[in-house]
Amino acid sequence: MKKRLRSLITMSLVAGSLVLYSCGDNKKEQDQTVTEEKHEMNESSEEMKSEEMAQTSTAEFNNEKVSKAFQQYISVKDALVQTDAEATSNAAAELQITLQEENSEIAEIAGRLSAEKNVNVQREIFSELTAAMDPVLKGAISSGKIYKQFCPMAFEGKGDYWYATSEEIRNPYFGDKMLKCGRVDETIQ
Repeated sequence: MKKRLRSLITMSLVAGSLVLYSCGDNKKEQDQTVTEEKHEMNESSEEMKSEEMAQTSTAEFNNEKVSKAFQQYISVKDALVQTDAEATSNAAAELQITLQEENSEIAEIAGRLSAEKNVNVQREIFSELTAAMDPVLKGAISSGKIYKQFCPMAFEGKGDYWYATSEEIRNPYFGDKMLKCGRVDETIQ
């Protein structure tokens, strides 16, 4: 009986150790994966920006100001994907200048976005910007396509939209925390 009890205790200890060791390795692997993804994301941010700009040219607009504003909107989105408050501010300031005379509502939103230094508040304002851009973009595409994307987890599960030049998800509401969270909700041609 004692021998059986010792054997059972030994097996339990070994099994418990394996579980803890395995979970510890898994955590280390997850941490390493997250670190590697952040490193890769930083290395490829310039590549991603130039890819986005190249893909922007596939969508053509019937209004030069709208085309320029969309490119600047994409710069705002990309800066939020990178969780870069300063770059977001700078891109929003350019958007504000571009649309100052064309669309005062979007210019005002871009101005607030430009003045804000907290990236989480910038993301909330970006939501307003996306909603204001919706009718402008849908009515101005003459050829090519853009993608209206949606993250169901944004803003505590309420979800929200953004526009992109690629089907690939790059979430501006979470950045590298949940980079690929989302889906293409609509293709606008």
